Amino acid sequence: MVHQGRDGWLFLTGGANFVTTLYSREGGNLPDVALARWRDAIIARRARCAALGLRYAHLVAPEKLTIHGDRQSAPLVDPELAPALRLRELLDAHPGGSALVDLVAPMRRSRDAVDLYWRTDTHWTPAGCRLAYDALCAALDLAPVVDLDARPFVEGARLMDLGVKLDPPVWETIREMHWLRDASRIYENAVARLLETPRFGGEIHVGCHVRYQNPQAPNDCRLMLFGDSFCGVEPYRLTALLAESVRELDFIWSASVDWRLVRRVKPDIVVTEMAERFMSTPPAAHFDVRVTALRQRVLARRRRFETWLRGRRA
Repeated sequence: MVHQGRDGWLFLTGGANFVTTLYSREGGNLPDVALARWRDAIIARRARCAALGLRYAHLVAPEKLTIHGDRQSAPLVDPELAPALRLRELLDAHPGGSALVDLVAPMRRSRDAVDLYWRTDTHWTPAGCRLAYDALCAALDLAPVVDLDARPFVEGARLMDLGVKLDPPVWETIREMHWLRDASRIYENAVARLLETPRFGGEIHVGCHVRYQNPQAPNDCRLMLFGDSFCGVEPYRLTALLAESVRELDFIWSASVDWRLVRRVKPDIVVTEMAERFMSTPPAAHFDVRVTALRQRVLARRRRFETWLRGRRA
């Protein structure tokens, strides 16, 4: 599950997506023929947004091995066969390629100057999140927030998602930024509330929908963001940075786009984000956040009942 690299760097190697099998053009869980499904989805999304008069961009959150693969203590993968790079090649051969915001090149340029990922976690540090935010703002011609360095933060030793898998577990001192200041969350659905309920441990998340308003934002526009844990609902994720940047922001936790919601809300911009390791599963052609939320509520009730039943039996 976890590779112990040089200088305290930990890398996810297994899991449900069999991460190390993704770095192959022909074999493994994400060969080029499977990756083409993501190429086609991005091209179709761009065309659909253009037909609606909307701007569109897609972000791939690179796997840690893709950016910091030079810290492997033994050869695991060839970072040059990363899905994000191969997707870039597939899209460059098509006019829809401009919809993909490249994060691999700028992250690799910066990786020796600053840690872009936590050493014991799969997610970005504040520096990595800021880099992705700046790249997205540049691609969409959005004015970035100028005083982010002055935002408050907390520091402390934490058990992160890779460090906790070792025996004994490995702690890391991290800094969590609190990007949110001017934006206010004005709506959350039932899944968002379940996501923030400790007893579910964040496991119920797909279908989460939150909305922020920010009359002081530097960009007078409305943005709809579909993504995963790299976006999230915490005040230190990419969602928070974008909520500070636009007048109104919707975030939906999903690999797929709810086009009915897009037509109803009428955003100016649609952004989709996907972690590189989850690209082994292609996006669904149809997605309805309301239907998904209902299913997640049923799942939550079932889990509550199972917990109650175990307690009774004990």
